[in-house]
Amino acid sequence: MNKYYYFILPGLVLLLALNSNTNNFILGHTFSGGESATFLTLVEMMKIEAQLAEKELPSNATIAKEHAEHTTEHLTANNTKEIKERNPRLATELNNTLTDFVKTFESKSPSESVVKDKVSNISDVLSEVVSARIDNQQLNNVTVKAQVVNDLVGESLEHYNSSLGETVKTETPKIVDDADYQSAQAAVSRAIDLYNEIKPSGNANSTELGKSLNTLKDTIDSKSPFDQADKTVDDKITPLLNGMFKLKLAVEEAHGGEGQDHGGNESKASSGNETH
Repeated sequence: MNKYYYFILPGLVLLLALNSNTNNFILGHTFSGGESATFLTLVEMMKIEAQLAEKELPSNATIAKEHAEHTTEHLTANNTKEIKERNPRLATELNNTLTDFVKTFESKSPSESVVKDKVSNISDVLSEVVSARIDNQQLNNVTVKAQVVNDLVGESLEHYNSSLGETVKTETPKIVDDADYQSAQAAVSRAIDLYNEIKPSGNANSTELGKSLNTLKDTIDSKSPFDQADKTVDDKITPLLNGMFKLKLAVEEAHGGEGQDHGGNESKASSGNETH
């Protein structure tokens, strides 16, 4: 019996070692909370642009096509590589699905029913991608979700600024890009919805942050000057997010979108805070 264990134990150790290495190969590196928030914001914006493409198609095919093209603008080679580390099939499927979606709008009269089905398919693929790419602990992490709220606010500001074009401060703002304007509205609406999922109850700052996010939405909806929207973020939204969720955002530089501040540095989001 002793001789039996003498030969079998080294084999078990080797098997465990090989299994461990295989898991490491499949999973790749562990992503930080900030990286996860950046990726989740990317997914949110893809969904937003696809849904806007579907919504605008019956009334304005040109704007719908612009939204469809925007679904791919944030998907970098690095994003694809990260997805491929977890699931090569999904990386290929996502690229093919988005490319096919954009090509659909190259037709002079895209079918509304076909576009609807493809938007649903995009949503399904993105849900699979998120499950493969983001660990459950971070996916349910309140701090990571709060970072996504911040990044969506940044996306909203970026698109709103682009929609206005070059304007003199004394002039009344004028929308020069309807697609960007719609993206700005949708991004801040999604930020509000996500915040409502994570906001603490019975907290004065929580109520104030909710009001500030709605003020930002009203500012954009009413086509007010960009500086007014920017001030709401700098003076209210960023400090409240910092204080409530400990995001370590740099005030005045926190809302660069996609996890970046205005200086191009990735915003921090801890992966060890409260989860829901």
